[in-house]
Amino acid sequence: MKYIKSIMAALAFTTVFAGCDMGDFDDLNVNPNKPSEAYTSMLFTFSARYVRYFTMTSSTYDPWIQEWTGYLSESKNNQYGPLQTTVNYSTTNLYRYYIKNLNTIIELNEDEATRGAVSVQSFGSNTNQIAAAKTLRAFLYMTLTDILGPIPYSDAFKGESEDIWEPKFDSQESIYAALDAELQDAYTRFDESTSLSSADIIYNGDMGKWKKFNASLRMMMAIKMADVDPTNGRTRFAKAYSDGGMTEVADGFHYTFDSNSSAYSWMYYVGNKEYAGAGLNFVPNKVIVDALKEYKDPRMFSYFTLNGYKGLVAGDPTDFNAYKGVPFGLESNAAVSAASEGCCSVADSYCAPQATYGLITTARTLLVEAEAAVLGWIDADPKALYEAGIRSSFDFQSTYHTAVSGVDEYIASVALSDNKDEALKQIVMQRFLAGFMTDGIESWSDWRRYNIPILPIGAGQTAEGITVYPYRMSYSDTDKQYNVENSNEAIDTYLNGSDDRWQRVWWDIADN
Repeated sequence: MKYIKSIMAALAFTTVFAGCDMGDFDDLNVNPNKPSEAYTSMLFTFSARYVRYFTMTSSTYDPWIQEWTGYLSESKNNQYGPLQTTVNYSTTNLYRYYIKNLNTIIELNEDEATRGAVSVQSFGSNTNQIAAAKTLRAFLYMTLTDILGPIPYSDAFKGESEDIWEPKFDSQESIYAALDAELQDAYTRFDESTSLSSADIIYNGDMGKWKKFNASLRMMMAIKMADVDPTNGRTRFAKAYSDGGMTEVADGFHYTFDSNSSAYSWMYYVGNKEYAGAGLNFVPNKVIVDALKEYKDPRMFSYFTLNGYKGLVAGDPTDFNAYKGVPFGLESNAAVSAASEGCCSVADSYCAPQATYGLITTARTLLVEAEAAVLGWIDADPKALYEAGIRSSFDFQSTYHTAVSGVDEYIASVALSDNKDEALKQIVMQRFLAGFMTDGIESWSDWRRYNIPILPIGAGQTAEGITVYPYRMSYSDTDKQYNVENSNEAIDTYLNGSDDRWQRVWWDIADN
C-alpha cells in the first residue's frame, strides 16, 4: 500500500511540475499516438470482448468451464482431469481493466464537464451508455461472485477517492441485492428511441435487447435464491419477469468472434481441420454425449460430428449410437488415448473462425422462467415456457450452427411432468442439454443447485482424493497477498475458515 501511495504522490508531484511555465517543452512531451481523451465506445468494446472468457478460458489451456459441467474432455492427456491444474481464479484483470472501463464510461456520462464531449457523445446518448455499462458491469460482478463467493464490491475502486486501497470483501448475499438494485436502476434509463453505435459488439446498439438482457440477468440471480432466500428471490424474479426477458433467439446475449486471425473462436484453434496447428486436445465429454443418446435428442447432430479428431469415425451420422464421448478424469495418458479411439468431435460450426457462442441464450431464460412458474413465483404456464425454451434452443442451433429438425416429436417425448419435483429436474436437465458451449458458469450453477447432470468421479480424480467436483474457485495468491486482512476475514466469515474449492457459495446450500 505504501508503494501505491508513493506512486500516487509522484504522480501528484508530476502534475504540479507540469503546470509550471516550461515554454515549448510541454509540446515535446505530448505523445501524438496517445489520445488525450478516453472514447467511451472503445472502452465499451474492450470490456465487452471479455465476456467470451466465461465460455472457455482459452483455446489451449484447461477449459474448466466446459469440463466441470460435463461438456468437454481431454483427448490425449489426463493433465486437467485430476482437477489439480486450475484451482484458483484471479480477479486482477477484471477489476483493473474491464470493470474499471465500465466505471469510467458511467463517470464520463454523469459528469457535466465531460458528458457532452465528442469522445463521449460519439457512442450514443448519455443515458443509454450508463444503462448498458451498468448492465454489463452487473453481469461481470454476478459471474465473479458465482465463481468465488465473497468479493470486493462496495469498497472497490475507492482508492483515489476515499483512500481505500484494500477493499473489504462483501458477502454474496449483499452483492446480489446491490446488483438487483443497480440493474433495476439501469433498466429505467434505457431509451429505445435512440441507440448506441456499432462499438456495442453485443447488441449493435439495440436498447430493446439490452433491456431484455437486463431483466433476464435479474431472473437468473433471483432463481438461484430459491433455496436460501425464496421470499426475496420471488419478489425480485416477479419484478424482472414483469419487465420482460428474452423471447426471441436474437435477444440472446451472444458473442460472435471477429475476423482478426489472432482472435478467432476458441474451437478454431482446437478442432478446425483446415488449421494446421489445431491441437485437437478437447473432445465431447461422455456425460453430454450419453445424455443426448438417452433422450434421443437430435441436437446431437448439431453439436458433434463423426469426422473425429483422429479421422472419420465409422457409422451413420444420424445414428445416436455412432457417437462416443470421452470420460473426464481418467487415470493416465494411456487411458485417455484409449478412450478417445472412435470418439466424435465438436461440430465444425463451433470451429469456424467467426463462430457465434451463446453466453446467455433465450432458451436458458425461458427455462429459468419455467422453473419459476413451477415454483409458483410467477403467474405463467410452466409447460408453455418449458416447450418454448426447448424450441428456442433448437432455433439457436439452426440459426448459428447446424440446422436441427424434429422439435415437435422431441418435445412430445420429454413432456413436462405434473409432479413438481420431477418437473424441476426435467427443466434443469433441458437447460443442461441446451447449454453445450454456452455460458458454462450458469450450467455449473445449475449443477451446484440440483446435481444435474451427475458428474462421475474418474480414477485420476480419485487418486487425488477428489470425491466431488468443486463448488467454487479459490482466490488467487495475488488477490490474497495484496489484501491479506480483508481476504482472511472473508474466508473466516463466509467460507468456514477455508479457501478451498469445496466451500459453497451463499445460494448453494446442499451437498452434491
